[in-house]
Amino acid sequence: MGARANIDHLKELCGSNQLQHCFKYLFVQEWREIEDLIRYIGQKCASLEGNIERRAQLIQEGESFGPFHDVAPDAVECMGETQQREQDILAALMCVLDMAREGRTEEERHVGLMDLKG
Repeated sequence: MGARANIDHLKELCGSNQLQHCFKYLFVQEWREIEDLIRYIGQKCASLEGNIERRAQLIQEGESFGPFHDVAPDAVECMGETQQREQDILAALMCVLDMAREGRTEEERHVGLMDLKG
């Protein structure tokens, strides 16, 4: 039988020779990484939502200048383009956030399964 370098490394990291402990350690580490990702993406989403809200107010105020102001129409158009891009980014991040939450649930199940084996 050949060496199992990755399993041996897990055994060393978790301090146990029992496979269920090794895999539980792995799944707990993955769960923590997903939790960090969820927290990070959540913060980014909140920041984008704030930017989108503020920009919507700016667009509304910029539109109040009317079409005859030197800069306002171009500025409003540019802000509208940026607004759309940030809304698209927010929608994509929300999809990633949903996937990460599903991954968290999966990892919790994996940890529980290893607990049953112990």
